[in-house]
Amino acid sequence: MNCATVKEWMPHYIEGLLSPEVELNVRLHIESCSDCAQWLEEARGLAALWSEMETGGEPVDLPEYPDFTADVMSRIEQLETGRRERTVKSTMSRRRTAPGTSWMHYGLAACLTFLLLQLGVFENLAYGINEINGHMSTSVTSWFNAQGSAK
Repeated sequence: MNCATVKEWMPHYIEGLLSPEVELNVRLHIESCSDCAQWLEEARGLAALWSEMETGGEPVDLPEYPDFTADVMSRIEQLETGRRERTVKSTMSRRRTAPGTSWMHYGLAACLTFLLLQLGVFENLAYGINEINGHMSTSVTSWFNAQGSAK
């Protein structure tokens, strides 16, 4: 039996809930392992302390720790309030003053596109794209051929 298994079964060993053969294996391991023996003593001490606290025995002096809950919660609330205010301000600054301005922009873009089509600005666009594509494919092909011949 290894230490991890013994430590896992330790609470059941202390309470006497293990089968006789498992209890024997745990006891033999504890007798041969000083770390598990120390672990058993600490676990027995904690079990005794716990049962004493449950039965209302002698009060146990626990160290006093400061209560930071109120301070932490108030700081979180301050940060959250600041975040909400920044979000509202940035959202309000993005709003347009006149309703329908975005539709006017789309209409203006459509009119400009139509005007540029009429003037023939896009006439050689397809030819230019094909030309660029041809240059790119030949340079990529030559690059891969150079890589293949280097091997």
